[in-house]
Amino acid sequence: MARNNITPKKPKLTNQAFPERSATVADYMEKEIHYPWMRLRGHWLAKAGFTPHTKVRIRVMTECLVITKESDPQK
Repeated sequence: MARNNITPKKPKLTNQAFPERSATVADYMEKEIHYPWMRLRGHWLAKAGFTPHTKVRIRVMTECLVITKESDPQK
């Protein structure tokens, strides 16, 4: 008897609702000094829990930024 051609199920991605985004670091000049800067905006921020006036924490590592919502001290 021939075996059925069964493809294994793909594992569920935990962040499937939040696909990767891309941005470009721009150049900002103030008093003849150049600074890199970037802007993040879009409905995807709110969907990820970053609504207006949300306090965030930015962890900086080599070639990596991790942005997380700060915990509410009142809760």
